[in-house]
Amino acid sequence: MNESDASFTRWWRLGPWNCNSLTRSGDRVESTVVLVMVMFVLLLVPFACAFGTATYTRLTDEARIARQTEQQVSAVLLANPLPPMGDVPVRGPVGPDRAPAHWSVNGTEHTGDVATGIGDKAGQTVTIWVDSHGNYMTTPNTGTENGFEAVVAALAFWSLGTVINGVLLVGVHSLITKHHLAQWQREWSSLGQAPGSPVR
Repeated sequence: MNESDASFTRWWRLGPWNCNSLTRSGDRVESTVVLVMVMFVLLLVPFACAFGTATYTRLTDEARIARQTEQQVSAVLLANPLPPMGDVPVRGPVGPDRAPAHWSVNGTEHTGDVATGIGDKAGQTVTIWVDSHGNYMTTPNTGTENGFEAVVAALAFWSLGTVINGVLLVGVHSLITKHHLAQWQREWSSLGQAPGSPVR
């Protein structure tokens, strides 16, 4: 029998269904809590899926409305792109490079920082999204991006519930362990022995 099988067997013997009179009440309580929490984590799965679906629907609606109300225009970069919080033009986890740009919408001139692509330079013309007032907007998400964000949201929802359950389980285990230690101390004291001493 390997270690995992032995652990499962021990947990099963300490379960609330065990009629053994030698089983401590604390062990029964802990086994019950573990069982309840495992069931709760499993029940979180459909709720996480529902949360992910709702997130995808919301993002899809936002992207659809954005594409209906926004438009694409051409903008001229006024300087070489720089990362959001750096001095060297690179692309990385901090986000896309940005550069000041100039564009015109319905005869009104606009200037502002816009996201740029790899290799963009000052004087280059790029395509950007603007709202009905001509203000710069980020590019609406694609279906793939919405799907990815929905999956991440669902996993985050399930992970948060799992972590909370884990923290609660650790707390319950700690309390039960302290209870057992105190109980052992009282039993040793009733025998007039120091803890760990041989009983005569």
